[in-house]
Formats: sequence, C-alpha cells, structure tokens
Amino acid sequence: MLTSAITTTQLALLHHTLGVNPERREPYRNHFVAGRGHHDMPDLEALEVAGLMERGHVPGFLSDSSIVFYTTESGRAYALENLPAAPPPKKRTRYEAYLDADGCAGDSFAEFLCGDRLPKFESRQAYGNGPRDRYGYEYRMYRRQSYPYDYRRDIEGDWAPTMKAAKASYKAALKARRAATLHTNNHNKEYA
Repeated sequence: MLTSAITTTQLALLHHTLGVNPERREPYRNHFVAGRGHHDMPDLEALEVAGLMERGHVPGFLSDSSIVFYTTESGRAYALENLPAAPPPKKRTRYEAYLDADGCAGDSFAEFLCGDRLPKFESRQAYGNGPRDRYGYEYRMYRRQSYPYDYRRDIEGDWAPTMKAAKASYKAALKARRAATLHTNNHNKEYA
C-alpha cells in the first residue's frame, strides 16, 4: 500500500465514504455508490489498488450497474489519521444567545438586545386644532435611562400626528444627542 501517492481528492473520498469531517470525527457510515462513467471512478479504483477501498455487496434496491465501495480497515485508519484538525469553535452570536434564553429576556430580539432601553411609543388624545391621526391621537417615541429601576427618559422625540413622524423626530433627537456627546468628549480631550 503506497499511501504517499494518495491525492487530496482521494483522501476526501475516503472521508466522504465514512461520513467524517473536521467537526464530525466519528464515522457513521461506510459506503460510496458509483457506477461506470462516474466522475470519481478513477480515484475510487486508485484507492482500491492502494488497498484502502474495496468493492462489496450491492443492495437489491440499487441498479445492477451500481458499484458499492467500502473502506478497508487500513483505509479507515488512514482517513481518520489524516483528518484535518477541527476549526476553533465559532463565537456565539447574540441571536443564538437570544434563542437559548429562557424567556426572561423579553418577547423580541430587540427587547433582548436593548432591555428597558428599547425605544417605545406613547400616544395621547390630541386636543385643539393641532395635527393628529384620523382617530384623533398623536404619538411620541422615547427611550429610558440605562440605570436599573430608573424610569426617567434619556431621549425623547416631539409629539407628532403619526408613528412614522414620531420615529423621525426621535431619530433626530438621538442624532443631536450623539453629536452633543461627541462635541463634549472632543472638548474635554482638548483640555485634558
């Protein structure tokens, strides 16, 4: 058996036959179905000549032209020895943490991310001749402080006749707040 002549394509065929990969290192199958004219047939036959694969029993549900290849014990050992190292685990995303949360995080992903700082709408009956929606309401969007149990508002838009306009007003207030904070931080750096 000349395993030094095994190509990366042939090694990949051994891994596929056993159903292994860097993340799944325990084989759960041992078969590869091919036939005359199959594009992997030359590599499968080369593995057969090297003693790493062998032809075996063809189940009755396959066509007569099918050929089933199985890894030999030495083929199995060679495939497992030459399995690339598993990549490092992916960093868990915030969305995966949300999916695993026990429900205490809120009803939506936005609530999970922002908690009490999730912007909210409030509405009131509009009085006088001011702008309002067709039901007579006006809306305002706001965000609470980040401190626990502090219900003061951090950012607040103006009252508007629609939720869309209230959201635009809130975004303008948020943008102005960020600009003011950036200006203050830059000013403090100059005199530090």
